[in-house]
Amino acid sequence: MTDNKGNKWTSKFYGGYGEFGGKDFYELLAEMNGEESDRDIGIGLYFGKEPFLSPNLHEYPDAKWENRAPQDCEYQGFFYGY
Repeated sequence: MTDNKGNKWTSKFYGGYGEFGGKDFYELLAEMNGEESDRDIGIGLYFGKEPFLSPNLHEYPDAKWENRAPQDCEYQGFFYGY
Protein backbone atom coordinates (compact mmCIF):
# COMPACT_ATOMS: atom_id res chain seq x y z
CA MET A 1 0.00 0.00 0.00
CA THR A 2 1.40 3.41 -0.96
CA ASP A 3 0.33 6.91 0.04
CA ASN A 4 0.69 10.17 -1.86
CA LYS A 5 3.97 10.98 -0.06
CA GLY A 6 5.70 7.77 -1.19
CA ASN A 7 5.38 5.89 2.10
CA LYS A 8 4.83 2.15 1.68
CA TRP A 9 3.37 -0.61 3.84
CA THR A 10 3.81 -4.22 2.82
CA SER A 11 2.39 -7.59 3.83
CA LYS A 12 3.54 -10.95 2.52
CA PHE A 13 0.25 -12.51 3.58
CA TYR A 14 -2.91 -10.43 3.52
CA GLY A 15 -5.12 -11.38 6.46
CA GLY A 16 -8.08 -9.23 5.44
CA TYR A 17 -9.71 -6.26 7.15
CA GLY A 18 -7.80 -3.67 5.11
CA GLU A 19 -4.56 -3.81 7.09
CA PHE A 20 -1.20 -3.84 5.31
CA GLY A 21 2.07 -3.89 7.21
CA GLY A 22 0.32 -2.74 10.38
CA LYS A 23 -1.42 0.21 8.68
CA ASP A 24 -5.17 0.37 8.17
CA PHE A 25 -6.30 1.42 4.67
CA TYR A 26 -9.17 3.62 5.87
CA GLU A 27 -7.12 5.28 8.62
CA LEU A 28 -4.49 6.15 6.01
CA LEU A 29 -7.18 7.46 3.66
CA ALA A 30 -8.43 9.78 6.42
CA GLU A 31 -4.86 10.98 7.12
CA MET A 32 -4.18 11.64 3.44
CA ASN A 33 -7.25 13.86 3.33
CA GLY A 34 -6.29 15.99 6.33
CA GLU A 35 -8.47 14.20 8.85
CA GLU A 36 -7.50 12.45 12.07
CA SER A 37 -6.37 8.84 11.77
CA ASP A 38 -9.81 7.28 12.21
CA ARG A 39 -11.17 4.24 10.36
CA ASP A 40 -14.78 5.46 10.47
CA ILE A 41 -13.83 8.83 8.98
CA GLY A 42 -11.90 7.07 6.20
CA ILE A 43 -14.85 4.80 5.44
CA GLY A 44 -17.12 7.86 5.27
CA LEU A 45 -14.78 9.54 2.80
CA TYR A 46 -14.42 6.40 0.66
CA PHE A 47 -18.15 5.82 0.33
CA GLY A 48 -19.16 9.49 0.29
CA LYS A 49 -19.85 11.66 -2.72
CA GLU A 50 -16.87 14.04 -2.45
CA PRO A 51 -13.54 13.44 -4.24
CA PHE A 52 -10.70 12.17 -2.05
CA LEU A 53 -7.06 11.10 -2.16
CA SER A 54 -6.75 7.33 -1.93
CA PRO A 55 -3.97 4.97 -0.91
CA ASN A 56 -2.95 2.59 -3.71
CA LEU A 57 -2.90 -1.18 -3.36
CA HIS A 58 -0.38 -2.93 -5.57
CA GLU A 59 1.89 -5.95 -5.80
CA TYR A 60 5.07 -4.29 -7.05
CA PRO A 61 7.48 -2.47 -4.71
CA ASP A 62 8.45 0.12 -7.33
CA ALA A 63 4.86 1.14 -8.13
CA LYS A 64 4.24 4.89 -8.00
CA TRP A 65 1.22 6.46 -6.32
CA GLU A 66 -1.67 7.63 -8.52
CA ASN A 67 -4.87 9.19 -7.24
CA ARG A 68 -7.18 6.27 -7.89
CA ALA A 69 -9.16 4.15 -5.48
CA PRO A 70 -8.76 0.38 -5.62
CA GLN A 71 -11.39 -1.71 -7.34
CA ASP A 72 -14.01 -3.13 -5.02
CA CYS A 73 -13.76 -6.85 -4.32
CA GLU A 74 -16.62 -8.84 -2.86
CA TYR A 75 -14.05 -11.04 -1.08
CA GLN A 76 -11.86 -8.08 0.04
CA GLY A 77 -8.97 -9.67 -1.87
CA PHE A 78 -8.68 -12.42 0.70
CA PHE A 79 -9.61 -15.38 -1.52
CA TYR A 80 -7.58 -14.55 -4.62
CA GLY A 81 -5.42 -17.41 -5.74
CA TYR A 82 -7.53 -20.11 -4.12
